Amino acid sequence: MATDPFHDRLLAIVLRLPGAYEDRPWGSVHCKVAGKIFVGWGRHEDGEMELGFRTDVDLQAMLVASDPRFKIAKYVGKYGGVDMRLGPTPNWAEVEHFIVESYRIIAPKKLVKELDARDGAKALAAAAKPAGTRKAAARPRR
Repeated sequence: MATDPFHDRLLAIVLRLPGAYEDRPWGSVHCKVAGKIFVGWGRHEDGEMELGFRTDVDLQAMLVASDPRFKIAKYVGKYGGVDMRLGPTPNWAEVEHFIVESYRIIAPKKLVKELDARDGAKALAAAAKPAGTRKAAARPRR
């Protein structure tokens, strides 16, 4: 079975989220947390990958109105579901943002707090690292 680098990258993003897992309930990829779908993806006949995720309805309307990559999702559109065509060179930071925000909408509060605590610890470590790795200023020799 051939590997799909887009699938592998999307799944890596998902599996970093507390309690998230891959499922294939209808033969296509849907990722869940606490038994609820928060993101899914698949390839169109033309080979292009499409990602489905949840957002709030105001952002959904803005995305669909302003960017042709987005459309209202078929079954969950009334709840803020959006489908996004990734194209040949996705902005992976943007994709990760949409996946994480969809997770935050669907996941139980306990798991969102776990994610925030973990991300907060990473942010503190990243902020502390540059200060700790700076080279000392050259001191004049005596």
